[in-house]
Amino acid sequence: MRKILLALMAFLAIPAMAQRLGEVEPTDPASWATVPANKPFVLSWASRDVHYAQSSVPRIIPTTEISLTGWRGETVSALALLSSRSGSQPLRLEMLSADATTRQADSVATARFVRYVLCDEKRGCGDNLMNTPTYLVPDIIDVDTAWALAPMTTRPVWVSIQVPRNAQAGANKLYLAVRDAQSHQELGRLALTLNVVDRTLPRPCDYRFHVDFWQQPYSVSRYDGLKRWSPQHFERLKPYLQLLARGGQKVVTAILFYEPWGVQSNDKFDAMIKTTRRKNGKWRYDYSVFDRYVALCDSCGINQQINCYSMIPWDMTFTYYDEALKRDVALKTGTSDSAYRALWTPFLKSFAQHLKKKGWFDKTRIAMDERGLDDMMRAYNLLHEVVPDFRMALAGVPHKELFDVITDYSLGYPERFTKEQLASRRSKGMLSTTYTCCPDLTPNIETYNDPADAAYLPLYCQANGFEGYLHWSWMNWTDQPLQDSRFKLFPAGDTYLIYPGPRSSVRWERFIEGVQQVEKYRILREECQREGNADGVKKLDDALRSFQSGKPNYHNTTAQSVNYFEYLLNEMSAK
Repeated sequence: MRKILLALMAFLAIPAMAQRLGEVEPTDPASWATVPANKPFVLSWASRDVHYAQSSVPRIIPTTEISLTGWRGETVSALALLSSRSGSQPLRLEMLSADATTRQADSVATARFVRYVLCDEKRGCGDNLMNTPTYLVPDIIDVDTAWALAPMTTRPVWVSIQVPRNAQAGANKLYLAVRDAQSHQELGRLALTLNVVDRTLPRPCDYRFHVDFWQQPYSVSRYDGLKRWSPQHFERLKPYLQLLARGGQKVVTAILFYEPWGVQSNDKFDAMIKTTRRKNGKWRYDYSVFDRYVALCDSCGINQQINCYSMIPWDMTFTYYDEALKRDVALKTGTSDSAYRALWTPFLKSFAQHLKKKGWFDKTRIAMDERGLDDMMRAYNLLHEVVPDFRMALAGVPHKELFDVITDYSLGYPERFTKEQLASRRSKGMLSTTYTCCPDLTPNIETYNDPADAAYLPLYCQANGFEGYLHWSWMNWTDQPLQDSRFKLFPAGDTYLIYPGPRSSVRWERFIEGVQQVEKYRILREECQREGNADGVKKLDDALRSFQSGKPNYHNTTAQSVNYFEYLLNEMSAK
């Protein structure tokens, strides 16, 4: 029944209306006549698959009770809506356990107001002239704070439940309570039943699905006004990296030379290794920042791989400090130049020696992003001439000449490896993933994308034999990331999924949902195979096949595919 109700809510939802930055969206007062004026708000459960407009009356069937199903160790979520015709005093949210106290509920469940962020109709790569219609999208899952409802507005509430790893199987009653922030009087309540399945999901660090979101630590230092790589900067990064690790992140993003991506970054990427040309012409390398950052990521649960950018930056410029000149020098060169070889040969030898001393060499990759075949071949040949067992990573178009030599190869959507290519790469212990970025309309994880797109993507990867998903930016913030997700070059939200605070997002939580579904699919399928349950294997594979095309449409939306797959996994989990 819940799925039928939520499907109707999604069908009846109204798209957000155009507005200007800093203003509430235009409101049609007549439409709010159906909402009681003598109540501070109307409270109901709603669909997580809908972007509910801030200024519109949500066309939903009021629902006061829902049921969720989860494994131990899984994060499950729900969405509620507060709508007010006349406005309200500041409100606070609480999750209550069955005995109407917060003692039990606070440890497993949270309720947070969802903030709106500016988006526009810019699509595809290239300059954003900021001349397309703008609108607000509910995406920011706020920190624990009080919110007052403005007259004739709607405010989503995100409920997240982390099922304890020691939870007993069975039904658990929880309540979402809305209180007056000053008097603490309860003004509204919704009920939620959590059905815990007698199964346990692996810890995120043990997920087999390979998640690789590139980090941008310099956005944090800029936004918080901290000196780059100061003790305060390192400390501030911890909760962001812990939030990233919760999604199963496997890779540390390290920067070898200043700004591998030219002008596309709002905050420039500083080198994590200081390269100095001494007066005698020899080189010195300071690995202290690199070492501290890798160690920090490790302490936060991100420790499977280190991808280091880049031997082939986008503008082929390498910045180092020259002792004789007493200043930084920007070396402009090419992969076929003698200067390129002279720079990289001593660097690679020293770097490999340092990594082996730290015990990190086997998990480190020299990484490139969308580089041409000729440059890739020259860089690969130099790398393996200098350090024969050094491995390489590439995110980009399919170069068949590289399929048997690139250890970590991520193809841009919708490119795919053939079954034979995947089998060959797996037999060599190579990793094959995919990524989406600015050209890809749907499925994707931009601000404008349907919320279910983020959950769809890991399942698309699994259906096509990819072992994981990559995205070039996780926290590459705009100047005002909490207000405006538009960027000068790409669609809104392409540059970041989480917000300062750290504040999670609907997109990030839905992506985690998709990763969890992949893990549950794998566990259930392996179980069916061990038990000789061919029907179970077929049922799972048939459902997964709906994600294979990667082309959702009106008749088969990302929400429909994800929700059915969730239903099937829950059904088979209970057997």
